[in-house]
Parts: sequence; structure tokens; C-alpha cells
Amino acid sequence: MPAPPFQVRTTTWACSVCGADTPRAYRMGMYAIGETRFNLVRCRDCGLVYVNPRPAEATLGAMYDDESYYTDGYNLGVEDQNYFERKDELIALAGVAWERIEEETEGQGRALELGSAGGFFLEAARRRGWDVSGVELSPPAVRYCKGEFEFPVFEGWLEDAPYEPQSFDLAIADNVLEHTTDPRATLRQLRSLIRPGGHVLVIVPTYVNSGFFRLMNLAQRFLPRKLLGPKLCGMLKFDDSDGGYPYHILEFNRANLVALTKSAGFEVLSVEGSLPRPAHLFKAKDLSLVNHLWKGIFILLDHLMGLRLAPAARIRLLAKRPVHSTE
Repeated sequence: MPAPPFQVRTTTWACSVCGADTPRAYRMGMYAIGETRFNLVRCRDCGLVYVNPRPAEATLGAMYDDESYYTDGYNLGVEDQNYFERKDELIALAGVAWERIEEETEGQGRALELGSAGGFFLEAARRRGWDVSGVELSPPAVRYCKGEFEFPVFEGWLEDAPYEPQSFDLAIADNVLEHTTDPRATLRQLRSLIRPGGHVLVIVPTYVNSGFFRLMNLAQRFLPRKLLGPKLCGMLKFDDSDGGYPYHILEFNRANLVALTKSAGFEVLSVEGSLPRPAHLFKAKDLSLVNHLWKGIFILLDHLMGLRLAPAARIRLLAKRPVHSTE
């Protein structure tokens, strides 16, 4: 395993949702930075799964400063291409997402995205008439965004961003909270930036904290790897797959994500589950019979997750800052 281009430091911590320090082993050696292995534990009180010990703040910052993140870590094993190479595709997909957001909220306004990456989601909103701003920690992503688009993006931590309280109609945290060391504080900071009656949209991956993951951990010894193929084995995070850097230091489930959002002062409006669709099944022109079967299974599971008949691999939560709130 190659040595990382930065020093690895770690720190221990308690559950960042309920505060309990009662972890039990969940998946040992799940991730690695060079020779340093990282374990997943599960809170006995609220069920949050988290990396413990986790990378210290300086190590986390160094991880996101590595441009390889946008080829490997950012894609969750779902996509084959580098994130930046998917510019046109991602702007088009974001446009569809914004149509729905406008139906759920109050139409165009001022939007802030935390973890705005290369800016594709915000660019789609800008083209629809939104006034947009971003906050992004990764220097490579900020450089790309500033070179491509004409809207403000702040490089750094949310609490340092130069935005006025109650100045946004909508805040988005799409695949962000799982990277944070204090998700409640992050949501409270977003709440302070949203006007009363404004909305927050949160999307997080939840597969690793789902019944499917626990079932796969038990069943993988009996499942033939050839039937699944290396891409699916990696996506399902089998023991013999390379977990990579511990980008996701938190893994939520529906219950603790809802509880966390409410405790941050939001009124939860909707929660729905879904399943990411792997590119090697849904973008390939020629599929084998086996892969056609897997594609059908993914479509079925996605439908069942949307109906809450199967544990979700990804959760989309829409919440509102109460109209009469002032703090």
C-alpha cells in the first residue's frame, strides 16, 4: 500500500449525533491511508456508524486537497469517470433536480450549497434564475469552479464564510454531512443563514449503515465473486475490496438523520430513500446477460427503497426553518 503524500494523525471521539461514548465494533479495517487502518464502530444508543479513531482535522484537510479524490472517493464506486469530466452530464442532471426543488419550495430565490465541489449543481440553478453561492473546502474544486463559472464560492469552512444571517432561501448539503466532525453544528450554521420559512435539502449515503450492508457482510463468503464482478464487489464494500481513504467518517440511517435535523431546529418535511445506479450497468451500451439481471435488480431495489419497503442506500431529506423562529 503506497504511503500517502501527507502525515497521518488520528483522534478518538464520541458519537456526534447523541454524544454517547458507547461504540461497538462494526467493521474493522474498513478504510486505510497508507499503512494506517481505520475501523467503523456503531453507537449503541442511536445507531450512528462512524470511523473511530478518525483522521485528525489536518489529515482530513490533506485528504481533500488530493485531486485523486474526484476520481475515486467522490464517485462512491458508482461512476467510472473523473467528476470534472462529467460537467455537461451533471449540469443536465442538476437541472432536473432543480425542477423538483422549485416545486417543493417557493421557486427561484437565493441558494447556498455547502460542499459545492466544481459548481455544476449551482450552475444549473443559476441558469434557471437562482442567485447562487457556494462553500467548498477542496482547493482543486474551488480552482476549477472559479475558472469555469461566474458565481461566488468561498474556499474554507462554513463558519468562516462571509454570508449574512438569514440571507438565503435554500441551503443544500448534498453528500456533505457524512464528511463532517460535528453535523449538528453544521446544520445549525446552515439554519442561521436561512431566512425563517426557508428550506434545507440534505442528501446522505446510508448503505454502510443499512440492513443490506450487514446482510452482505454475512453473506459475502457464500456469494461467488465472478457472478458479481469486481465493480459490484467494490461498490458493495466486500472485505477484500479496497475501502480507500476514510472520506465518510459518519454513516447515518433514517432515524438518526431525522433526529439530528430536528435537534438542529428544523421541521422535517419529507424523507425518502433511493439507490445510486452504477455507471457500468446503466451507461454501458452492451451488457452481458448477468449484468442485465443486475440492472433489473438495481431498478427494483430503488423502487422498493422509494416505497420504504427496503432499507435505503441513500436518503434525501427536505426540512424547513420554522417561520416564527428568530434565533
